[in-house]
Amino acid sequence: MNKRNLISMIFYLAGGRIRGATRLQKVVFLIERTLGIEVFRFEPWKYGPWSRELEDFLKEAEENGLIRVSTEEPDLASEFFGESPAKVYEASQELIESGRDAFEALRRADPLRAVYVKRLVAAALSVPLSYLIAYIYTKYPESTLRSTILNKVERWRRIYGLRTGG
Repeated sequence: MNKRNLISMIFYLAGGRIRGATRLQKVVFLIERTLGIEVFRFEPWKYGPWSRELEDFLKEAEENGLIRVSTEEPDLASEFFGESPAKVYEASQELIESGRDAFEALRRADPLRAVYVKRLVAAALSVPLSYLIAYIYTKYPESTLRSTILNKVERWRRIYGLRTGG
């Protein structure tokens, strides 16, 4: 799977819109780990896994008219993560259609994995950002080596009942 296929599939499954740069980074990270692929190189960063390659790809996609980036008034989570105002990513119809094709190819090749990816995207977009980050920190501790929010995440883990190593 290449960069465009992965991103277009995620936007297709997200209904064409993702709110927040941090959330988008985490969704891509989780999908890559779920599929057992490495399309973008992620490294431990301030809020867990982050990819400069993904950031560069999104900027290029915006320049090519595949994604429109706008801003909205931040909510509390957006402000905490320095996303003020919050970025909103909206895919073009072309990118969404490409994502549908990529998802259908995945469904034909591995129907169970396709269902799991679809559910994972829906869940990652619907849970609080604090939960999503706490989940990633719990499941992928190697991605937290440079984190500046470990104390906060530890509180979130307790609130959400997430156990280290799970």
